[in-house]
Amino acid sequence: MFLKAPIQHRNFERAINQAKTIATHGQAGAVVFVAGPSGAGKSTLKAHLANSLYGPSDKWPHNKTLLMSVRATNSEGGYFSSKDFFCRGLTTLGDPFRGNTGEVAATAILKGANSDLLQFLSDPLWRSLRVAMTETKIRRAFECLASALGLKTLFIDEGQSMCLTHVNRSPSDHLESLKCLAEEIGIQIFIFGTYDLLEIWNHSSQLNRRTHLIHLARYDDTVEGDRDAFFAVLRMLGRAMPLEDFRVFSEHAEEILRWTYGVFGEVEALLGRAQIAAFAESKEFISWDHIRGAAYNPAQLRRLADEIASGEERVEGISKVATSEKSPPKSSGGCRKPGRRNAMRDRCGASA
Repeated sequence: MFLKAPIQHRNFERAINQAKTIATHGQAGAVVFVAGPSGAGKSTLKAHLANSLYGPSDKWPHNKTLLMSVRATNSEGGYFSSKDFFCRGLTTLGDPFRGNTGEVAATAILKGANSDLLQFLSDPLWRSLRVAMTETKIRRAFECLASALGLKTLFIDEGQSMCLTHVNRSPSDHLESLKCLAEEIGIQIFIFGTYDLLEIWNHSSQLNRRTHLIHLARYDDTVEGDRDAFFAVLRMLGRAMPLEDFRVFSEHAEEILRWTYGVFGEVEALLGRAQIAAFAESKEFISWDHIRGAAYNPAQLRRLADEIASGEERVEGISKVATSEKSPPKSSGGCRKPGRRNAMRDRCGASA
């Protein structure tokens, strides 16, 4: 991207301060949801938080992993798999129990560990994760290795992927598993994702006691304070961008806010498309025509608006019931049986 540094703005600063407070003063075993629209700054917040909490990894104590990040991917036919997740977690931690020197590596890392723990982790089965093993054993190995390495914080990227599960497994099962993992080894877990992640948030009162929500909010054009904050950052961007006229952002701030719905990731994407259009014309500077031509079409804007509105309703605890979901009227023949149609036919022929 052409910007030398991520855009720093009020809502981002608010979210990073909240995250630091939870990480510093929150209890071990907590699960933290970091949700917001695509482009709101979740990845930037994750990198900033990692550096501010523990600094660069080469400064960590020898043979210690204070923080690790694992992506929640859909590996099995498009579904999330806990077994695959913990396998990749082991790999990220170094998994010293898969080579020919597994026992030696385990001994070197687990100085002072009790014999039962060392024996468990040095099991020859861990020399290859390709052999058939249960999810329980893989998870147990992850717990033991994470404890031995002094893990304090676990970041999970693309957390909304956990909502895509097999029919016989609820997405909330994964959250329960992560909560137990956090409590078992005394760590905090931060789950980063889009608004779809909130499908597994607020699942039960028991889980709510152990979870926090950090909302990376957009700038709402109906709120005066949000508009002023958004316009202020746009004015700063106008002086940093290769524009033909730096006043473009001030003069057209209303349009940019409307086209991006107050999400600065969308602002960056808009400017990126505009710069490509300028380069295609062999021009060094971006004009207003380039920016206007890079704006989303009406269908794309509606999709963005719908996704944001739906996500904000989940954050605020608002549940909408579509009229199509209302129960159909009962027929005079009594109650409908499952699978039975209750068709409504149009009248045939011309009206009288």
